[in-house]
Amino acid sequence: MLSKIWRYSHFYLTVSSFLFLLLAAVTGAFLAFKPIQEKLQPYHIKNTEEASVAQLIDTLSNKYGEVLDIEVDKNYFVKTSVFSMDADIDGQFYINPFDGNKIASIPPKNDFFEFLTNFHRSLFLKTPGRVFIGIICFLLFLIAITGFLLAIKRQGGFLKFCSKIINDKSIQYNHVALGRLMLIPIIVLALSGTYLSMDRFSLLPKSEAIVTQQKSKLKNVISFSDFPVFKNTTLKDVQKLEFPFSTDEEDYFILNLHDKELKIHQKTGEVVQTTHYPFTQILAVLSFNLHTGTGSIIWSLVLFLSCIAILYFMYSGSVITFKRLSSKTKNKYNSNQCNFIILIGSENGSTKKLGKILYKSLLKAGEKVFLDDLNNYSKYPNIEQLIIITSTYGQGEPPSNAHLFLDKLKKTNINKPFDCHIIGLGSYSYLKFCEFAKEIHTQILLEENINVPSKEPLLIHNQNYEAFRNWSLVWASSSKLNLEIPKELSLKKQKETIFKIVDKQNTTDDFDETFTLTLTAKKRKKFVPGDLLAITPPNEASERLYSIGKNTNGDLLMSIKRHSHGVCSNYLNDLKPSQELKVTIKKNKEFHLPKKGKQVILIANGTGIAPFLGMIHQKTKASIYLYWGTRTKTSEELYKPQILEAIEKKTLQQYDIAFSKEESPYKYVQDLINRDEKNIAKILASGGTIMICGSITMRDDIFILLEKICNKNKLHPFEAYNNKGQILTDCY
Repeated sequence: MLSKIWRYSHFYLTVSSFLFLLLAAVTGAFLAFKPIQEKLQPYHIKNTEEASVAQLIDTLSNKYGEVLDIEVDKNYFVKTSVFSMDADIDGQFYINPFDGNKIASIPPKNDFFEFLTNFHRSLFLKTPGRVFIGIICFLLFLIAITGFLLAIKRQGGFLKFCSKIINDKSIQYNHVALGRLMLIPIIVLALSGTYLSMDRFSLLPKSEAIVTQQKSKLKNVISFSDFPVFKNTTLKDVQKLEFPFSTDEEDYFILNLHDKELKIHQKTGEVVQTTHYPFTQILAVLSFNLHTGTGSIIWSLVLFLSCIAILYFMYSGSVITFKRLSSKTKNKYNSNQCNFIILIGSENGSTKKLGKILYKSLLKAGEKVFLDDLNNYSKYPNIEQLIIITSTYGQGEPPSNAHLFLDKLKKTNINKPFDCHIIGLGSYSYLKFCEFAKEIHTQILLEENINVPSKEPLLIHNQNYEAFRNWSLVWASSSKLNLEIPKELSLKKQKETIFKIVDKQNTTDDFDETFTLTLTAKKRKKFVPGDLLAITPPNEASERLYSIGKNTNGDLLMSIKRHSHGVCSNYLNDLKPSQELKVTIKKNKEFHLPKKGKQVILIANGTGIAPFLGMIHQKTKASIYLYWGTRTKTSEELYKPQILEAIEKKTLQQYDIAFSKEESPYKYVQDLINRDEKNIAKILASGGTIMICGSITMRDDIFILLEKICNKNKLHPFEAYNNKGQILTDCY
């Protein structure tokens, strides 16, 4: 419930301030270059900030007839106002503090930046506009805070806020990842802008300056350059120094420092009055510098990036919102009329597209069907079949439109029995893959009047449409329905690359139908071991993904297991050298060999060794250990030459293999990991990386083993290493 409050708050705050936030971000992005442009002016003399006030006064007094004041800005540019008999050096100008020479005249203000500043502050609406901009700054702060709370919820708790964000290639991932990166700068930008507005309209608590006075006790007259306060003060601490207008003893030097103002006796050099600025004034100056970037090129660039990030958040947030709104369906029948009920659990609306496909197919078949959110579950008088399609949010949480379902399920009395089918959508990248769908399945099994035909829910990785379509057709057939399910989703087709098969090798093991394909691109195509190859067999609509490696010649290497009824594996098995193949390479940066790190453990079973065959030949400073499980020694022969070559070149430091169908001490790759637990614990603790490729069953077993190793060796919980990005997987 709390998550929903934050979500709606985040949404409505953004919508209510959208236009004005857009204008403020655009103008703010341009204004970020104003302090940069000022900083790059040639008015700064090296080590200016280390020069003493006494040194500067002595220099100016000897050079000019009368000095009125000295100012030092945030860039440590020194300017002075003087009277001189020479008209060319009379007035106000920038100086060299070491010799007093004029560097340049004070340039006029930049009209472009002045225009943007006035617009940014008040939208040209004067006082009402400044009030409104202050409110927008505060709303930006609330938007950042609600976004922060949503990110905490998504990551599974405050302590996991900085843990690795699973990259599911969605715009929502970009929204969350960039939000986490820019959170602090945006909060600083919003709070400083809010504070400046409050200070401008005197809304802050009033605090008086603390004034300390003391009578002059000294009678000796000394020169200005000998004043102790001037000797002990450097230009780094000075804002402005005003000289006395006359020689009257009651006319003082006024020295403005960053935190106080000093009145200095012009004869004796004593500080006769100290005025400490109120904290609100010091904070106002700090807020101004933080909000504008004055005096710092780096912070100005951070502010520029913050403004660009705000614009991107507005764009990505709009796309996410549009997806959610467009996923809403106007039902043809009300829920009381329908035999088929489809309930959806979706965080951003993408899951609902599969529900809509089934919904439209049932309508086309003349059935009465109702599509709704899981949160709206209730009694359905005519229900015969309930289909639940749900994603999982973050680390095992229900999506925002499904968090009420389990409670409603327990409280709703079911009078008429019906069948229930559960489909979970998720990614193997998450430890708690399809956790919410599993939780629903477990709970529904306890309900007396709900029949669950399947012992396990259907769990689909990366919204694989082929898996969903196959289930839909089987379900329709068992329900005696004649459904037309589209062969493909209307997605933008990615650019294909033509590869030529240069080599094919089959294992000589009669029971292991594994083979390798070596392909070379007709046109140079960049790829990295661990990337994915998308292949769509002839007369098929759905693509299949294969993790790929690279041989020492730079050719693409595939390892494939032929299945008797596998459409794609049989298609690839029938290909011969010199034949061509149209494929799409998909970047898989989440499963590339780490650029940093001293040690990497590679764990694979079966054809999962494919990407590792390329990685063990990559140039890296890391020590690489390869653990592999396969059927027989004959199966190993297919890959052994490349492995031995890597060992010979010392790009692979250790190689261990387990044979599941041979007489050997180690049957599975899990046994090897268990054997070397001490070394694996040491590598994990020192920041090393473990990469796993192969079957999802093997991955789950390895995860259980690693959890035990962490506990046994008194390390952090296994999940902590996974969150830090030390565990990388590409399993199927």
